[in-house]
Amino acid sequence: MMKLSTTFTIPRATHLIQPNSQILCIGSCFAENIGSRMAELPMEVSNQALGTLFHPLSIMRGLQGQQLKKEELYQQGDNYVHPDFHSQFMGAEPSAFLAQLNTVKTNTLDFLAGSQFLVITWGTAFYYEDQVLGRAIANCHKQVSSRFIKKQSTVEEICAGYEAFLQENDRIQIILSVSPVRHTKDGMPENAVSKAILRLAAEQLSKKYPEQITYFPAYEIMMDELRDYRFYQADLIHPTEQAIQYIYERFQIAHFDDTLQEIAKRWQEIYATMRHRPHPLQFPQHREILMRLRKEINMDTLGIDSSKILAKIDQQILALS
Repeated sequence: MMKLSTTFTIPRATHLIQPNSQILCIGSCFAENIGSRMAELPMEVSNQALGTLFHPLSIMRGLQGQQLKKEELYQQGDNYVHPDFHSQFMGAEPSAFLAQLNTVKTNTLDFLAGSQFLVITWGTAFYYEDQVLGRAIANCHKQVSSRFIKKQSTVEEICAGYEAFLQENDRIQIILSVSPVRHTKDGMPENAVSKAILRLAAEQLSKKYPEQITYFPAYEIMMDELRDYRFYQADLIHPTEQAIQYIYERFQIAHFDDTLQEIAKRWQEIYATMRHRPHPLQFPQHREILMRLRKEINMDTLGIDSSKILAKIDQQILALS
C-alpha cells in the first residue's frame, strides 16, 4: 500500500498525566489549543492565564514573581496596557489596572505551585527591547516603532534563563514544545533560524534535565506528517482544526495514562452528541439520550471528577426542556 506521509514514533513519556491532575499551559496560541481540549477532561487546567506569549524568556518572566510598576505601562488612547502581558489585559486607571495584573499573576503562580505538569509552547526566538525601559518586553502594543530594537535570543541565553526555575521547581513535570505556527512576518529564512534556535534550546534542556523535561514534537508533526496545505487555514500559516486535533491525539498517546485515554475517548463521543442540534420535534428523544448518558457517568466508580461534563449535559437538558 502506498505511503502518503512521513510518520515517526513518539516515545511515551515516563511521567503520564492522570485523571484529576493539575496542569498549567502557557506560551503561544498553540498551547491554548491543547489546553482548551484538556480543560474539557477531568483535570484542573489553567490555560493561558497570562494571555498569549511567544518568546521563551517572556514566558519564563510570566512564571516568576515580578514587581509591576506604573511607569512601565503603555498608554493606548484612554487605556493602559503592560508590555509583559497580552493586549486582552487593559485598564482605564493605572493603579486599579496594576492591582488587576498582580491578582492574575498571583493566581497563576499559586496554581503553578500546586500543579504536577507545566505545558510550555515556544513560538519565536525574536523579541523586542524597549529602549526607554531598557529591557526586553513581550508585547509592543503598537507603540511607536522607534522605541524598540528587534533582537534574537541565542540558544545559550534561552537555556540560561530556565536554569534557576528548573532547579527551584524540580518536582514539576514540564512538557516542552515548539509551536508549529510559522512567524512569516519575520521572513521565511529568519523564521527557520528562529525555530532552529528554539529546537536546539529545547533539546539541550531536555537532555540536561531528562527526569523533568519531555519534548513533544508538535512542530515536527506539522512539518512532516502534515506536510500539506490542506492542513492549514486560509492564511496558510495556522493549522486547521483537523491538524490541531491530530496533533492533540498524538499528544494524548504520548502523555496520557491508559485510564485518561479511555475517558478522553468516551467523553469526546459524549461531547459530539451534545454538539448535535436536533429538530425541535426530536427534542424529547434527544433529552432522553442525554439523561441516559448522565446516568452512565454517575455510575462511574473510578473516583473521577465528572462535574465538568455533567454540568454541560445538565445545561443542554435544561435548554431542551
